[in-house]
Amino acid sequence: MLRRTARFGAALLCVLTAPALAVAADVASPVHAAAGAPSMFVPLSAPVRLADTRTGSPFGAATSYEIPVTGGDKLPAKGTISAAVLNVTVVGPASTGFWTVYPHGAALPTASNINVDPVASSQGVALALPNMVTVPVGDSGTIDIYASAGGNVVVDMLGYYAPIAGATAGRFVPLAAPSRMLDTRTNNTPLGGGETRTLTYADAAGSEAVVLNVTAIGNGPGFFQVFPTSATPSSTSNLNTMFAGHTTANQVIVPVDAAGQFSVYSNVGGDLIVDVVGTFTGAAAPSSTDGLFVPLATPTRFLDTRAALLNPLGGTQRLLGGWDVEVGVANNPAVNNPNVAAVVLNLTMTDTFAPGYVSVTPSGSADPAAKARQTSSLNITRIAQTLANHVTVPVSARGFDVFAQSPGHAIADVSGYYTGTPVGAPFGKATNVDPTPPFCQTFTSEVIQPSQQGNAGPNIAVLQQRLLDLGFWNQGTDGNFGWSTQQAVMAYQKWTGIPSSGKVDATTAGRLSYPNCRPTPGTTSGDLFEVDKGRQLGFFIRGGKLLWVLNVSTGGGYFYEDEINGQVFKDQAITDSGNFSIYRVVDTPRYVGTLGTMYRPRFVVRGIAVHGAPNVPNYPASHGCIRVSNPAMDMIWAQNLLPMGGRVWIHD
Repeated sequence: MLRRTARFGAALLCVLTAPALAVAADVASPVHAAAGAPSMFVPLSAPVRLADTRTGSPFGAATSYEIPVTGGDKLPAKGTISAAVLNVTVVGPASTGFWTVYPHGAALPTASNINVDPVASSQGVALALPNMVTVPVGDSGTIDIYASAGGNVVVDMLGYYAPIAGATAGRFVPLAAPSRMLDTRTNNTPLGGGETRTLTYADAAGSEAVVLNVTAIGNGPGFFQVFPTSATPSSTSNLNTMFAGHTTANQVIVPVDAAGQFSVYSNVGGDLIVDVVGTFTGAAAPSSTDGLFVPLATPTRFLDTRAALLNPLGGTQRLLGGWDVEVGVANNPAVNNPNVAAVVLNLTMTDTFAPGYVSVTPSGSADPAAKARQTSSLNITRIAQTLANHVTVPVSARGFDVFAQSPGHAIADVSGYYTGTPVGAPFGKATNVDPTPPFCQTFTSEVIQPSQQGNAGPNIAVLQQRLLDLGFWNQGTDGNFGWSTQQAVMAYQKWTGIPSSGKVDATTAGRLSYPNCRPTPGTTSGDLFEVDKGRQLGFFIRGGKLLWVLNVSTGGGYFYEDEINGQVFKDQAITDSGNFSIYRVVDTPRYVGTLGTMYRPRFVVRGIAVHGAPNVPNYPASHGCIRVSNPAMDMIWAQNLLPMGGRVWIHD
């Protein structure tokens, strides 16, 4: 049952900030609250569905809804639970925004659990974004779910934590570091559609449950379910794939039998990767306080690389490819306890620059010289993505480490920790090195997103400034993708060898976001305009240094016949090569010459001129002149870049 609660005022605490439009806003400092009582984990015999708005009304925007997690035959009694373990799936249609699960009656925290970015939202009814959630539960026995922009959601309860002074079963035993148990890609044994496969983790024999990070690459739209071997597949799911080849991950706590077995079912089939994080003790284990879960009173932000006070990298420095960031735990005021064996957190990556994996491990558990990890916690599949995943990770005395294969901003919201001895840290701290070559432009301040002529917005201004910084002239950072921006993009694509469509596709966007060096002209002396017919680019050089690069179109090589004022001209469309000087300039918007109609021409040799044209394609197309866009020609006149007698060098 869902109950709408008044949270409109609290919603102001999570005003979205660009560019991460689907992540709760960064804050000046975290809010620290007292931790709860140590608790043991109790798995439900089968998942219990608490809510499915597809059968009723979707969530409204900027509103919280109250959901009971106690009472009834299959749920724990009120007052016997300190935290709930849920699988929450946002399903389409859902608007761009973030979803936060938190204790009922608490203030809306600066934290999030699921993020719907614009691309995900565009999936419509096909959208299915799952995430496991561990949420503290107060005396009310209920929790709240906040939706910043609204949509549909499905909530299944998997288990809960019950307060206890010491326990045999239900205590978490972390591995020294997450370990890969299965990867069907390595032996070509993917799951078939409708197949149930039983897996054995022998080290879990005698345990109550095993904690996994499961990644699926589906054969199409469908779902994957992880469940006890003694049970049968139910109507719930742990992972959802939205299309063929879609990679998705989610953390799973699944009960195991005496041999350490559990099962996986998929209605659609595909590859499966399973990483083991740890186990929960069984009834035969000795009683102890180690491994009990201590929920924080509310989810607390420990890391946000977008916010200087929560970024160990300094300032707003994002993680770059192959970089690590270590996050302290024991000394964090929200924990203030040296006896922490593992933490439970929600990891979010946003403003991503490229596909790649993110791995969360104990600090010091990996060789810092190895810029790779053997397991993954989250998988980014595209640029400008915002994606979250539940993570249970062992910690060392230095805390936990977030490793990113590709650049992006990282956010970690901690919901609790497990008591015990921290794992060892055999390795020192990694050294992060910016790979930008000397005197080149480093990574952009925010990822440049795919776009095309006619688009507008702040990210277009970022694109325009990036092109200007690299020397590709455009009319400026007005945020409108106009003709001059399209020409600058085309010039950049020609220089870098990308198909020169003039549209910022994913390849172009990614390349622009990464380090770039300004183009190198064919000469490093003097003042001149270099026309490279092979690349179809023009370079303005001043004092031997590049000033601007322009897209140009030279002679197309075809034979043509034109009639001007009754006189017939026949020739081949060839642009002469050689060193020339500007011998004539005509400041008129429509000059008709032997090589056609020209905008504000400046003549180079014979009737060949550098001039503006209404069409400057990505190939040689002129009668022999050097076409540039009309805005570029206006700039040439305004800056007098082709003065009388000015040198022009044309070459193949």
